[in-house]
Amino acid sequence: MLLEYPLFYPDFACIGKTCKDSCCRDWLIDIDFDTAEKYQRMGGALGEKLRKKLHKKDGEFYFEVEKDGRCPFLQEDGLCEIQREKGEEELSKVCDAYPRRESMVYPYMQLDLHLSCEEAAKAILSWKGELIREELEDERLSEKENISENSTGESGQDELLVSLLAFRQGLWEALPDFPQDISGFFAELKTVFLQGEELLFYENKAFPYDEELEALEQGLRSSFFSEESFREYCKMNEEIQGRGELWKSFLTIFHRAEKDLQNKMQSFYREKDKLYLEELCRYYTFRYLMTGLKKKSILPLFHLIRKCILWMAYTDSILQYYAKEEEKQLFFFGEEKAFFRVAVFFSKEVEHQKKNMDLFLG
Repeated sequence: MLLEYPLFYPDFACIGKTCKDSCCRDWLIDIDFDTAEKYQRMGGALGEKLRKKLHKKDGEFYFEVEKDGRCPFLQEDGLCEIQREKGEEELSKVCDAYPRRESMVYPYMQLDLHLSCEEAAKAILSWKGELIREELEDERLSEKENISENSTGESGQDELLVSLLAFRQGLWEALPDFPQDISGFFAELKTVFLQGEELLFYENKAFPYDEELEALEQGLRSSFFSEESFREYCKMNEEIQGRGELWKSFLTIFHRAEKDLQNKMQSFYREKDKLYLEELCRYYTFRYLMTGLKKKSILPLFHLIRKCILWMAYTDSILQYYAKEEEKQLFFFGEEKAFFRVAVFFSKEVEHQKKNMDLFLG
């Protein structure tokens, strides 16, 4: 069993109360069954508060956020009341693990961090693709809850896994030489993905993208910010299931900009600072490469990368040119590189809900 994780993964540490965009705000806090049972038995004033704030719906336990969007146990100094009184071992599995993520498709496992955490995002958006690889013993695998679900035993699974990892390595090595403009970058990226698709999945079948690939290889490309892509962006905003008040605030700004943004986007883009094209491409290809095993295609991954960065680029312009100063403060916009804050906001709104991710993998 191959285990991979980014070089920065073992060194991650929560910055606690110094975090501007706390994970203890604006999210419904999932509580696992074992922790919920423990909370229901806990004594004292904290136990009484836990039982009062613990809700259950459709068999799932959770803490509802307060009216101001804060977890009921997030204190004014930015620290957790449960952790302060009872220690880290009394936190729920979600609170203890976040922003760490574990994913497995047998015989492959990966560990990484969520881009939705601003401290993790600093590492992700400066990552050059350095990985640590380990071989796991079989007895360690039996402890993983999802092994039976993901162990397909299909013939050729191991070979396809090796091919996908080789494709990713080749892509990462090529990324520094990609064009720096966003239209050229994605024309080159699509070329690489189509070439990979033909090699990985069409050895004995007619390749349906021959004309498109030939045009790209001859240098033909379309503008990234087209009328069609703007309509695509607007449709995303209609379909994304946002988390709460911050998403509502964003939609207010979006509707304010909707009428003339498309006509001005090209000029806005020329003024952009760093868009993290290489770094985001590495993040998404590491995190979602194994969708190729399930879908028997790597093109959904290309569409995911393109749609995610498309959404971020338009949203970056919306917040920069159409948001009022007090609205920008809601997103911490302008306090660091603008695109960094948009990437964190996007991940919070999209990556933690399967329905939202399915919109981008389509």
